[in-house]
Amino acid sequence: MTVPALLLALAATLCWSTTWVLMKAGVDRMDRTTLGFLRPWMGLLFIVPYAWATNGFVFGSPSLVWIGLGSGFLNAFLGVALFYFALSQGSMHQTNILAGTNPFWGALSAILILNEPARGSTFIAAGLIVAGTYFLARRSRGDSSKAHRLLPTLAALGAGVLWGFTVAVPSKYCIMNGMSPIAYQLLFTATGAIGWTLVAMPRLVRRTLAISRKGVWIALVSAFTGFFVGWVFWLRAMRQVDASALAPLNGLTLFFAVLLGALFFKQRITLRIALGGALMLAGVTVISLFG
Repeated sequence: MTVPALLLALAATLCWSTTWVLMKAGVDRMDRTTLGFLRPWMGLLFIVPYAWATNGFVFGSPSLVWIGLGSGFLNAFLGVALFYFALSQGSMHQTNILAGTNPFWGALSAILILNEPARGSTFIAAGLIVAGTYFLARRSRGDSSKAHRLLPTLAALGAGVLWGFTVAVPSKYCIMNGMSPIAYQLLFTATGAIGWTLVAMPRLVRRTLAISRKGVWIALVSAFTGFFVGWVFWLRAMRQVDASALAPLNGLTLFFAVLLGALFFKQRITLRIALGGALMLAGVTVISLFG
């Protein structure tokens, strides 16, 4: 993997990990429906002017437009909804681990659907990063009573599959066949905005959405890092390397989120977390040297 592509991917995962930390702070101040509704609309506040300033409204064929819209539905709406359901009904520990398998699913789907070469280094790196996710997703008190419920387990795994697939296959396919990266972001984010608006509509009509000033600022900043800057970096990297080689690096989002949590929220770094971080860094080393 080239150094510029590696640095772009690392910048993207750092942006997304910042988003994870901000979303945790956001749900402490607003309910998940409100946060899910606000974030994609705020993301469009950054994406649309950027697309206009860079002449980025290049959508390609109608089929590419449908693929971009479908990707947004699967990732920004359905994947997030499944993750929220798994968190609310199941084990946080198990949810983070299963959703964190997305690097493996991204690499596998790129190989199977995009016919990219099946490199041994890709699977080794994905395996190391998924293993690191297991150790980084710390078990919290009270998780054991929910650990074996079937629906939350399937929802968390489904979120991981959808996130892994969408960051690798439709994004790579669209930008390699004529769609500009920012146009893909626009379609992706707009679909998420529409989906969450439909969910929030009953409460919008009744004016019962619980919106706080701090929550709005958190939603705005997390939209900037998550929907805008993170995807700008990721899609630039995607234009330079195979999606199957890039997908494992997406697993570093959890690693950086843990580091940011330790830095800003004084969370303790345990031996288990250190081991998870070491496995993830080993995965990055493999994919950067041999991917």
